[in-house]
Formats: sequence, structure tokens, C-alpha cells
Amino acid sequence: MRLSSKETNMIRAAEMYYEQRLSQFEIAKALDCSRSTVSRLLAEAIESGIVRIYIKRPVEKFPSLAEKIKHVFNLKEAIVVSGGMSNEQSFINVGFAAAEFLSQILHDNLTIGISFGVTLSYLVRELSEYNFNYENIEVIQLMGGLGFGDPAIDGPELAQKMARVLGGTYRYLQAPAVVETAEIAQHLMNEKHIHETIQRADEAEIIISSVGSLMDNLSSLERAGYYRKEDRAIFQSKGAIGHSLSRMIDEDGIPIDDLFNQRLIGAPLSVLRNARWSIGIGANPLKAHVFLACLKAHQFNVLVIDDGTAREMLRMCSGKID
Repeated sequence: MRLSSKETNMIRAAEMYYEQRLSQFEIAKALDCSRSTVSRLLAEAIESGIVRIYIKRPVEKFPSLAEKIKHVFNLKEAIVVSGGMSNEQSFINVGFAAAEFLSQILHDNLTIGISFGVTLSYLVRELSEYNFNYENIEVIQLMGGLGFGDPAIDGPELAQKMARVLGGTYRYLQAPAVVETAEIAQHLMNEKHIHETIQRADEAEIIISSVGSLMDNLSSLERAGYYRKEDRAIFQSKGAIGHSLSRMIDEDGIPIDDLFNQRLIGAPLSVLRNARWSIGIGANPLKAHVFLACLKAHQFNVLVIDDGTAREMLRMCSGKID
């Protein structure tokens, strides 16, 4: 995505002010502009979402609810946190809890796979609060890139940031998440670099991903333009309820028979089942039915979710699971 000169200056000003701790006077000198211009750039960086400011509050957890989720769905681990008073707070809480859990299972000589999305961006941001010192960690981008929209939630950015925080290396999938035809997808999947990256993903000990619901118009795939509102009805007519690793899946977690799934570039759903730790994270009750579908297909063995999602999952499966 090409940035305008104004956006570039907003990013430069924000980096110097929030990361380098320079004064507005020093930034004005560096950018060769007035102090009032710097103040305006910083304000617009917040308004546009380039800079996100949040108050870090203690994260409330629900251990009894988490234990019930763990028992009902036969998981290795479940963590349930408060959804807070806003969507932003839900993302913050889930990201914090996921980072905390991940910090407990990290070790040397490790391969980690990560997809894309808003919730994962909060996880990676929270990881930067830790001081890690591991050797031979490699982070794998699981799905092709969104290509436009918010780069902070895209796969390449998240893989690179996570690798930097952990002191490791990373591998990109140098392709879009969805291409024009199934033939192009097959050709790219056979390309040496992409093929090797997906093979590495299949060997990952830890996989971290979220899911998308066709009931949610804020899905990263839809916002990136890979499918439109009218496409949702088509997917739903074929049994789809949402997507996991970008694949449209039915209520049993099985990919539907649709050209969309044939046009994807990325790791197969089997990487979720093969990982020692397959961590699903989410902060939106609209995704509850998709998480249920993924659990039916054994795609996750760990969940880090907000209490609204947890309660909705239990409500939806009430009477169906002993």
C-alpha cells in the first residue's frame, strides 16, 4: 500500500514522539516544520488509527468459566477474560492473556505459525512487553497477505514483529491471501519458496490463529475486499458459517465446495490439527459458532477468548454435549 506524504509524516512524527521520546520541538526541527504542524500530525495520527492509545488495566479472568470450557470441549487449556466495556478493551484483554500464555510455553528451537487479524495484532503488541531471550525461533506466516487496508494486522507484519520480539527469524508467504483463479493458486502453491514455507508451517509446534464469521462485516478478509457482502449469501447457501485460515467452513469445520477455497494461498487446516499447541483466540461472541465448528474438527486445543464468546459457546451447545 502506497502512503501519501502526509501519512508518511504522521508515522515519522508518531515514531519520534512515542517511541524515541523526542519533544515536539525536536521533531519539528527534524521534519523542518513548525511545532504546531507536529502537534497536528500527532493528533491526526491518533484520529486515523495510526496511533492507538489505551489504558492498561488489570485483566479480569474467569477461571471457573474457563475450566468449564476446557472440560466441555476437551481442551488442553482454556483462558477466559472479561470482554470489558468496549471492543477495544476486549481485544486488549484477550491479547494480554494470549501473550501471557504463550510466554509460558516458549522455548529454544521452536517454530511458530501465525495468521492475521486484529486480535492477533494485540497479542503481538502485548508480547513486546516481555524480555525474551530464546535461540533458534522461527515465525511462519500461515496465509498470504491482505495486501491493503491496515498493515498492522497483516500476516507479514505480524510475523516480522513477533520474530523481532522473540529474537528469531521469520518466513513470509510472498503472495496474496486470495488470487483470481484456482489455476493461479495451484501454480503459486507449487512455487519453491511458498511450498517450503508451508512445509515449515506443517512442522510448527505452536500455531496461533483466529476465525472469521459470516455474520460479522468487520472480518479482515471482507474489509480487505476478498469477498463482498453479497458473496456471504452464496457461501451460506453452500453451508458456510465462517472461515478458519481463510477457508470457508461449515458447522462441522469442514471446508465447503466453493471456488473461493480453491483460490487461497496458505497453509492447510491440517497444520492446526498437527501442532502441539493450536491456540485459537477471539474477542467477539459473533465468532462463537465458528469456534464450535473448529472444535468439532479438532482445529484448536487451546482457546483464549472473552467471557461473552465463552458463554455464547456454552449456550449454543447446551444439551448437545454431555
